[in-house]
Amino acid sequence: MTQLEFKQADQYSLPLIKQFYKKNGMRAHAPKGDLIFTASQNNKIVAALRLHPVQDHYLLRSMCVASELRHQGIGSALLQHLQTTLSEIECYSFPFSHLIDFYKRANFTAWDINDAPQAITDKYNRYINSGKKICLMKFQK
Repeated sequence: MTQLEFKQADQYSLPLIKQFYKKNGMRAHAPKGDLIFTASQNNKIVAALRLHPVQDHYLLRSMCVASELRHQGIGSALLQHLQTTLSEIECYSFPFSHLIDFYKRANFTAWDINDAPQAITDKYNRYINSGKKICLMKFQK
């Protein structure tokens, strides 16, 4: 695998990140106010994720690896790069059920909905009520 470069996106790279998401089949946004991180190879974005602020917490959203490069460890490398950042904040995620083990390897643990902040619970319930097969996880280092 070619060397990966990790960085936190600035406002000037938001259009490129939106284009990356769209190209890879995601309707995800790249709004100002989110902490957006990317992995690049040869100056081309190959993975991205957002840390979306929800009151005093964060929600890891829109984790995406370029479709032609999946299952090569790029997503894991991006999450590994963010371990220090994640350990300094209270971060939750709503991964699809088939990705639970992937997130466990990145130090996320299944979390009881009754122990989550109300703002996180509200967002989680909206996803569940729309039929999404997700679970609630929290970063724990």
